[in-house]
Amino acid sequence: MKGAFFQKPLEWQIDVTGESWAQGDVIKGELRVKNLGDSPVNLATAGVRLSYADIKKVHSRDEKAFKQEAEVLFPAGTMIAPQESNALSIQFTLPINCPVTDSKASYYVTYGLTALESNLQVHVGPRKLFTEIMKLMETFQRFKPKSIKASKGAVEFKLLPPTSREYAHVEALHLEQSLQGDQLKLDFTFKVKILDPNSVTTKVAKDERHLSKVLTPREYSLGRDMINQDGILKALEEILVQIKMKGL
Repeated sequence: MKGAFFQKPLEWQIDVTGESWAQGDVIKGELRVKNLGDSPVNLATAGVRLSYADIKKVHSRDEKAFKQEAEVLFPAGTMIAPQESNALSIQFTLPINCPVTDSKASYYVTYGLTALESNLQVHVGPRKLFTEIMKLMETFQRFKPKSIKASKGAVEFKLLPPTSREYAHVEALHLEQSLQGDQLKLDFTFKVKILDPNSVTTKVAKDERHLSKVLTPREYSLGRDMINQDGILKALEEILVQIKMKGL
């Protein structure tokens, strides 16, 4: 991922290794600057920042769009002479439960003389463990992933239920996944239809059912980058059987 812009008398170029990242990944790259002017320039406040921002505010050039989380700046007192170039290595580690990129907000790297003049959007997706669980939900439980969005300290996946009688009362499932230390937390919100107890006729109302499951590393993992498929499927079935039993 590359970016460039001219900020008289400075020419900026940034090169970030990769095009997309997952939660907990490391973002690496290099910022380069060249002084095309006739006088030296102080780079003390120049560098790169990692920020989280509302996408619409970024597009509208709102100065308060970016919420800074980390920065890498040139050392204090760094001067760049006329026709001279300088470079700055950058590295940021994304938090393990950082927000994923969705339609409303995203991470950005911003850079320049005040580290805010230009920006590149950083696309962050769910960690591999979360996406593997979605594959199990689709393959074995026949729930179809619909969308992904950031939730507070978690990733929220919206899924549509299978078209079977046992799930006829379920309209959608919102599954939030997060890591609490080394434990995997799964929060299920089922959007369901129920008989309205206040109606004198047979009327259907909408309701929600909330269920949670916490898995230990042994229950969800067999080692580095290897999920415990049997352990996860067992946990999912323990949740889903409670919904099947409460159908209309």
